[in-house]
Amino acid sequence: MRSIITPEYIKNFSCIADKCEDHCCHSWDISIDKSTYKFMTQKSSLKVKSADVIIRTKGEESPYYAKIRLNSDGICPFREESGLCEVHKEHGHKRLSLTCQSYPRTFTIRGNKKEHNLQLSCPEAARQVLLNPASMQFHQKNTTNDAFAANNYTRPNWHAAVQQFLVDILFINDISLEQRLFYIGITLRLIEPHKDNAEELHKRLLLCCEKINNKNFDKLYREQRTSSDFYPGLLIQFFNYHIHLKSTRSFKVESTRFNLLYQQLLEALSLTNDDSYEQYKILQHGFNNHYREYFAQNSHIWINYILYVFYQNDFPSKSMQQVFDNLIDDIFIMRGALSTLASMRPLTDDDVILVVQTYHRTRSHIADYIDNIKRIRSEVGIDEELLSLMLIKIH
Repeated sequence: MRSIITPEYIKNFSCIADKCEDHCCHSWDISIDKSTYKFMTQKSSLKVKSADVIIRTKGEESPYYAKIRLNSDGICPFREESGLCEVHKEHGHKRLSLTCQSYPRTFTIRGNKKEHNLQLSCPEAARQVLLNPASMQFHQKNTTNDAFAANNYTRPNWHAAVQQFLVDILFINDISLEQRLFYIGITLRLIEPHKDNAEELHKRLLLCCEKINNKNFDKLYREQRTSSDFYPGLLIQFFNYHIHLKSTRSFKVESTRFNLLYQQLLEALSLTNDDSYEQYKILQHGFNNHYREYFAQNSHIWINYILYVFYQNDFPSKSMQQVFDNLIDDIFIMRGALSTLASMRPLTDDDVILVVQTYHRTRSHIADYIDNIKRIRSEVGIDEELLSLMLIKIH
């Protein structure tokens, strides 16, 4: 028996086409499968144009049999000025390439389960994942063995117990989100060295439960050093790296949406004259006022995001600490951007989508992005595990 897992946010998703504030027809390779290549260049009403702009690659297998040559602005030549797709208009959805048919939808097969997902680099996908308080309901449908090919993926026998423990921490409602993330980080430090010893791992979970109940973790959190000494500098390094990536690409359109965000960040910090303490004060002012006000009314947004990351990475099956470190880096960068915007004005849903989608567009489509974030982290000169805990606590 096979199972298909579909989150609520996928059930509610549909492409908004020309109404999208960004679009997926620019700035990265658009792969073309063999069947689409042959149809478009030999049978399509657009075959003359297709022969000119669809280029064969060295790959022989779908979906990387060919790719579309983007125009000088980095936009797909089949995208009309109206924002609609010329191929879709002429031949319908089924004649789009597999890439264009599926994005931002993805799936992962783990054992006998097929898990559907969306990519946050799409604005509408980000809206569906983050803004709906009920988006993290998961639906399982049993299907036949020939529905998809299973693989040998297996979860460790402790997976369900550890996952439930960490999710329970995430839903403790009388402490801040930062404190909950700190509890998860401390728990991972205590259990990961023992993940191959089921008996000892169980003891460690009980120990963590005890330390949460007797306020020992709370004491550790209050005593934990904050990232205030390097918070603005590290955040600016992350964004400067983002800008460097954009500057190495020749496409004009690629940077438009990111520049909208970046100019707002520059405006907020423009009066500090690169004084890190003044920058920190601005970030803290934004975080303690409009940021807190917005997320007090929309606490589900970060919860949805974290559960999305857990689901995407089958957390905590694989490298628990690495997935957690990446999660904290992402939250640190996006929270910093939102705090900067919040230093100038109240936050809106559009601000959240702008920050999350823009960040994930780069994170998801630049191959060495995570490795370079690790490099920037290492330059701080603090133990990796300790650094993640410090990045959580910014004040």
